[in-house]
Amino acid sequence: MRRRAVGLGLLGFGALLLGAALAVRLFLEPTMVRLPLDQSGSTTIADENASFFDQGKLQQMRGYAEANVVVQGDPKADEASEDVAVWVSGTTITNENRMLITPPTEQTWCLDRKTAESVSCDAAELNKESVDIEGLTVTFPFGTEKRDYDVWNGNVGAAYPAEFVAEEELEGLTVYKFEQSIPEQVIDEREVPSAFAGGTGTGNVTADVVFSNERTLWVEPTSGLLVKVEETPSTVLRGPDGSTGVTILAAEFSPTDEAVAAKVKDAEETAGQITLVRSTVPWTLAGIGLVLVVAGLFLHLTGRRGAHSGPRTEVIQRGEPVHS
Repeated sequence: MRRRAVGLGLLGFGALLLGAALAVRLFLEPTMVRLPLDQSGSTTIADENASFFDQGKLQQMRGYAEANVVVQGDPKADEASEDVAVWVSGTTITNENRMLITPPTEQTWCLDRKTAESVSCDAAELNKESVDIEGLTVTFPFGTEKRDYDVWNGNVGAAYPAEFVAEEELEGLTVYKFEQSIPEQVIDEREVPSAFAGGTGTGNVTADVVFSNERTLWVEPTSGLLVKVEETPSTVLRGPDGSTGVTILAAEFSPTDEAVAAKVKDAEETAGQITLVRSTVPWTLAGIGLVLVVAGLFLHLTGRRGAHSGPRTEVIQRGEPVHS
């Protein structure tokens, strides 16, 4: 009787753990493994020997330049919800004196909190103008795959493929390497002195602002976090006759070793938390629950057999003839 009671108890507790494992995967994981509404972060990449046009001195310069990207979530935005995160991004490129080399860029994205993909919303903006933002932005999806992804670029207002190149290790962390090429294209027009646009005449001309970029991205696949970014942007003026004028910016931006180490640490912690919720906790609960269910069934069934065998033996013994 006692074995049956213990068996039933183990069966119940095991079933409870199996249910808890299922609940973690079905209910807890979806609420935890998604983009935060209150995102806050920044990234700085620099080049010690960049070429840029100093608008104060009106001459071509070579020296330190850095690109700084700040991303801030807006949880109070009308579009922010259980499914959509609204993030605001600001990008500045400055010289060593913190003077702007190119105009700053400000963007507002609405992102699917599960896939990290941009979704259509009224809040989406590029430099205060409404725009349809497509693809990924500053983070890749949870469970990034070894395939190509479209990644948005605010300079050109379009998404271009980031092609999967290889699986590598960065500071001991497994990462996926992607490469993105943004072809040369006109992004603006400016009225400038003819000499700045490659001309020989006097007076002003309307010059095209021509931009291109090559990007390399290293992504921690479980979290989708970017742990390292390198870029080689080029922005030049091109005159009406097709002549190339001044170089507004030509740089080979990369992060410091310390910055990469910090990003790696963040990615390791985030990936560990995701693995805990997605795999470790549910599989542990399911494993223990299954063992308890099997043990409970065994005790319950053997307890029943034991209960029946005792009385039958006693009846036989009592039925034996007694000889005097």
